[in-house]
Amino acid sequence: MRIRAHAISERGGQAEPFSYEGEPGKRDVLVRITHCSVARGDIQFIDDDWGDARFPLVPGHEIIGIVEEVGSEVADLRRGDRVGIGYQQQACFACTFCQQGMEQICPGQKVIAVDRYGGFADQIIVDGRFAFALPAQLDSATSTPLLSSGLTVFAGILRAHLADRSSVAVLGPGGLGHLAIQFLHKMGHGVSAFSRSPAKRELVERLGAVFGFSVDPEYSTRHRGSFDFILSTLNVPFDLDSCLQMLKPNGQLCLVASPVRQLSLGGGLLSNSLRTIYGNYTGSRADTSSMLRFSAEHGIAAIVDVMPFSRINEAIERIRRRDVPMGLVLENQLARPSC
Repeated sequence: MRIRAHAISERGGQAEPFSYEGEPGKRDVLVRITHCSVARGDIQFIDDDWGDARFPLVPGHEIIGIVEEVGSEVADLRRGDRVGIGYQQQACFACTFCQQGMEQICPGQKVIAVDRYGGFADQIIVDGRFAFALPAQLDSATSTPLLSSGLTVFAGILRAHLADRSSVAVLGPGGLGHLAIQFLHKMGHGVSAFSRSPAKRELVERLGAVFGFSVDPEYSTRHRGSFDFILSTLNVPFDLDSCLQMLKPNGQLCLVASPVRQLSLGGGLLSNSLRTIYGNYTGSRADTSSMLRFSAEHGIAAIVDVMPFSRINEAIERIRRRDVPMGLVLENQLARPSC
């Protein structure tokens, strides 16, 4: 079958009509796409910032749609189901990591933009084990960013094994950060959020956090030794040492975004205090299911602007210009279910 899409033919290029051949296998589902995010990560793939994008490139790694066909070995999905699809499309299910339920670090994994075509398309074929039935409580447009942005911060938070009512901070209350604030607040922690933009104060406080102005040169000094956990969503260079000083002894810093330029670190800030730095890369299938359940139970929703798929290049340019408060989701009106 032929799948219609929009692809980028060269680094930094525009999205143009494109089509490719695909055929669902026994373990696959064919999904008609109703919603797809345009995220900062998509721009980084379009610009080949990491050097691993495959052109022609069909971006889009946060997807919601309706199952149209189901392979004979897919047991838990049916035609008509509404599903979410994220960055990872496939795993080997045989390696040590997969056997431990950590498919997201499988050496044989296949992901959008590097190995697979993504969601800037009418349809997508994906291993049914990476298509997740959505709880009925979740709105499609405001839940689309949960499939990667939400999953990445949620899984990073889970890895910290935080004690009840921990003191936590989020660096960068943007697309990932505003979801992290919601998760942490609904988990019962005391949340602060730091931003260079005073315009974010109202949003941060509305989501349940205390606002901190990170341009203030004294902000890290005032908060020295204050936090059990800090989650950084920053993809620009920042002062890693100052951030670590805001942690309590034995505190944890989780990085869920990758600044293109290298960060410097004073090792003594770790060895003298038992502090820990770790990164998080998306999440496992179990993490995804847990995140979707939690979001449905606690009303977690992304703040998004919605645009039609027909304005795809305008949407890309808005993300480039940072002309979007939080997130942007493309909607395919023709593919929306009647319900």
